Amino acid sequence: MTSIFVALIVLGVIIVIHEFGHFAVAKLFRIKVETFSVGFGPRLIGFRRGETDYRISALPLGGYVKMSGETPGDAITGDPREFMSKPKWQRFLVASAGPFMNIVLAFVLITALFMHGMDVPEYFNNQAVVGIVTPDSAAAKAGIRQNDRILQIEDREKPNWQNIWLTVGTNPERPLSIVLDRAGQRIDTTLTPALDKRSATGDAGMGPQLRAIVKGVRVGGPAALAGMRPNDEIVSINGIDPRTTGKQLTDTIQTIQEKTFPVVVMRDGREIELNVTPITEGGRKLIGIEQGYATVFIKLPMMDAMKQSVQMNSENAKLIFQILGRLVRREASMKQLDGPIGIVRASGEAASVGLTALITLTAMISLNLGLVNLLPIPILDGGVMLLLLIETLMGRDLSLRVKERVVQVSMVFLLLMMVVVLYNDVIKLLPPTAAP
Repeated sequence: MTSIFVALIVLGVIIVIHEFGHFAVAKLFRIKVETFSVGFGPRLIGFRRGETDYRISALPLGGYVKMSGETPGDAITGDPREFMSKPKWQRFLVASAGPFMNIVLAFVLITALFMHGMDVPEYFNNQAVVGIVTPDSAAAKAGIRQNDRILQIEDREKPNWQNIWLTVGTNPERPLSIVLDRAGQRIDTTLTPALDKRSATGDAGMGPQLRAIVKGVRVGGPAALAGMRPNDEIVSINGIDPRTTGKQLTDTIQTIQEKTFPVVVMRDGREIELNVTPITEGGRKLIGIEQGYATVFIKLPMMDAMKQSVQMNSENAKLIFQILGRLVRREASMKQLDGPIGIVRASGEAASVGLTALITLTAMISLNLGLVNLLPIPILDGGVMLLLLIETLMGRDLSLRVKERVVQVSMVFLLLMMVVVLYNDVIKLLPPTAAP
């Protein structure tokens, strides 16, 4: 329920911003706006101010601004305030204002995050160094080893782990050129990510070095009694380096047979060995700490924050168009797309991590919505813009019958897409053994 509530807030903000773009430009050109709706279907609640009904509708899958004389079939009276009475360039700007506002929202949110300051995982801020390689994985087959520094993957130089995961995840079973630095030696190899059949994404079977940091210590617990403190970095636990296991410390502790074992921590630049005797609660061994990972605090002045936001959103936009292009060429699967259920899941996960993650997710969804709405599908804003351009080049308006047919075909196409995306969302929620 928390995930659903968070997702509704996220989508509500994005939809309101999108529809406000259409609304504001329509009002600027003195077009009569009959309805401003968040959601589709039956009206739930709302109020009327002037000529406009502001409402929340039953189906929270989008929203719309209904303008007088806008849709095919509306009675056209010739009123100068009707949508069709306005010049094509004004109608074009009204249609483009929604996606534009979504792109602006993504830019503003990321800029604000960088200006306010935020903790980001250390491995996102630094050039990628391999800490984990799963045996028999794609990375192992490519000859990648622990401590290799990744100099380049495809055309991306000095990538961080976010760049690596995005490239690998969107290229399942596609050979990727990768350049490594191994103790000063340059190594060129090819990585072919394995296919995750449930999500149709790529998996390399490698990960970063994760420096385990003690975020909190339970008073009177085993770790506290041994002398462990918040902000200690755990260097080893019973001789095991936590940076190379890919496991949570609690999972590593379960494999240790000794009743008391050494834990080496780094504190103020020096290593300290502590002897810890875990307790058992609920059938699991615990030492009484809250684990986290090393982060870097980033805070930028306005101009630098804006530049960073442009760069980050540009990279995300490029990725969106790459995936859409592969879908059209049938080089990617529809399983890579998330629908409403996927957004609910992602919103809940982001909210559990913190406000920074949730704002970042909101920016990504807003950018995605803005760009997708620019696609030349007639029922979308991009389709309206395309038809206006075609009519301008033709020097005349298309007939009402043609417009109705185009809208009908587009509606069927979008409904089929929604069914497929929802089906994929449900499949991803099933246990691995239950999924087809």
